[in-house]
Amino acid sequence: MIIDQKKTTLAYRCPHCGSVPTSMVGAFSLSGDLFKLKCSCGHSHLTVEKTREDKLRLTVPCLVCPQPHSYILSKNVFFGSDIFVIPCSLCGIDICFIGKEREVASAVVRSNDEILKSLGDTPIDSLRGKEEEEYTDPAIFDMITYVISDLNDEGKIYCRCPEGHGDYLAKILNDSVEIECKNCGAKSTIPARSTQNAEDFLHTESLTLK
Repeated sequence: MIIDQKKTTLAYRCPHCGSVPTSMVGAFSLSGDLFKLKCSCGHSHLTVEKTREDKLRLTVPCLVCPQPHSYILSKNVFFGSDIFVIPCSLCGIDICFIGKEREVASAVVRSNDEILKSLGDTPIDSLRGKEEEEYTDPAIFDMITYVISDLNDEGKIYCRCPEGHGDYLAKILNDSVEIECKNCGAKSTIPARSTQNAEDFLHTESLTLK
C-alpha cells in the first residue's frame, strides 16, 4: 500500500528510567542518514538508519540485555502498520512500539500490565497493593491525553459554548484526567486508575463536558 504522507509513531522503553520516549516520525525525518529518539533522562536513545537496500535499521535499548538490539524493517512495515511491537528476543519483553498514535499508546499500557504481572513472584510485588491506589502508570495518562488530543483535533469535544468556540484544558490529577473548557467552565473527569480505564476510553468517539 502506498501512503502519500508517510508518518508513524515510534516509542521505546528506556532501560535507565523506565519511561517510554515517544515521537512522531515522518518520511522527511528520515531523509538524512540517521534519526535519533532520545530519552529525557539523557541515558538512552533509539536510532533509525537507512540501509543500502532502502530498508530501516532500528537500534533499540533493552530493559534486560546489556547491549541494544538491532532490527531491520521495510518501510512498508515501519510506516504502514497500525501497530508493530518488537520484543526482546531473549526475555520476550516488548521494547519498541511502532504504528498509529492511539494504538502505540494502547500497546504500551498493555505491555506495562504484562510486565507487572510477570513480576508477581518477585519482591517488587510487595510494593503493589497499598501503593497501587496512589500511583498510576504514566503510560495510562499518555494514552488518555492522546485520545483527548485526537477528539479536540476532530472537533468531537462539546461543552456549553457554541460549537467550535470551546477552549479546552486537560489537567492530570493523581488518578484521573480532568478536561475543562476555559470559556464556559464545563468539565469532565476521565478515570485513570487502571489499564482498563485507558482501554475503555480508547474507543471514545466524542466527549461532552457538563
